[in-house]
Amino acid sequence: MALKGGGEPVTPTSTVPSPQWVIVTDYPRWPSPYFAHLHRYAPPALPLTFRPDIPSVSAMQPPGVLNLHRLKRLYHDASQGARTPPAAAELLARLAGLRRAGWRVVWTVHNLKPIDGDAVTDTDDTVTRGVLDLADIVLCHTHTDSTWLRSHTSADVRMVGWAGLDDSELPPSGAVATLVDHMRGELPAFLLLGHITGYKDVPATAATFLAHTTRARLVIVGASRDPAISADLGRVVASAGGRVIWSPHRVPPEQAGHLYAAADAAVCPYRTDNDYGFFAEVLHPSSVTTATCYQVPVIAPNLPAIEEITRGRHRWLAPAGSDLGPALAAAEAALLATGQAGTPTAPRPPSASAHRWRRIGQIYHTLAEELLPQEPPDRAASGAQHTNTRQEEPRR
Repeated sequence: MALKGGGEPVTPTSTVPSPQWVIVTDYPRWPSPYFAHLHRYAPPALPLTFRPDIPSVSAMQPPGVLNLHRLKRLYHDASQGARTPPAAAELLARLAGLRRAGWRVVWTVHNLKPIDGDAVTDTDDTVTRGVLDLADIVLCHTHTDSTWLRSHTSADVRMVGWAGLDDSELPPSGAVATLVDHMRGELPAFLLLGHITGYKDVPATAATFLAHTTRARLVIVGASRDPAISADLGRVVASAGGRVIWSPHRVPPEQAGHLYAAADAAVCPYRTDNDYGFFAEVLHPSSVTTATCYQVPVIAPNLPAIEEITRGRHRWLAPAGSDLGPALAAAEAALLATGQAGTPTAPRPPSASAHRWRRIGQIYHTLAEELLPQEPPDRAASGAQHTNTRQEEPRR
């Protein structure tokens, strides 16, 4: 045993690394609200870390838990600018190799296949099937998702639940304050917030809104990367006589609560035609979970996950596969009948998100204790502890 200068014995400390729960994502460089909240509310005892890709995980020792989330970036061939069969085969081979090396594979399923960008292909089907076959545990957000997944994988399927965004702690920015002013008033204000992507078909949703409502206002907030979608939506807005407003900019997650506080209902469109039929099987509808955590009624298609999340709450659901017209009309009529549109009688309760994220974090911690190798006795005796590698943020 080593001695200090004065002869006092020094207890050696272990430098053996601990097995980690590794989420493969480009966070924090890619500032996803989902991972930011999971990171913020994860228990300190969860040995959580993030790596941008599979090769960076391969170099880690000792083996731990490899937690996959959204898969499409992991088999995207940058040289071809597309998801390719060779890249898919390489991904599945790497995952199989990591399992042989002692890693446990967990897939947190948000959606079964990519939901934006290029059309779904056979390559996407191959990766979905391959990861379901390789996974030790599959995590999902609703009971309806877990039911479908249990019939399509031999992996252990667990339900972790869903959450949304935190309350806004800062006053609204100038741009957000302007949008809030547009939403306040005697007329019902419908909010459609988020990226303007193909799976939402926002131009068609806006046109349906105009065709089925007479007085309500639809405020669309979100950026579009698709010039064709932008042009189509621009034409609808131009013909709306001021009843449809589009702010083509991303709103920081910490500002979103101001918009929901001013909304009478949230419009959450999800297509199920063509490449999007898998939304009827497994779907993590983040727009629905966010609105629900903010206590805002939802206008959405009646898909299994959406029905479960909004059950027992104020909502207007349209039959899956049809447009939202009847639901939009019913929402407008109900809000006009109450005479409270734009002027809620009392502030909505705080977001229910924080305690939901803490519960999700506890489930991850329990799974980590189940899946990660136990500390050797000599390591435990040395006083070494697992630590969460995130920078600590204030608890809310």
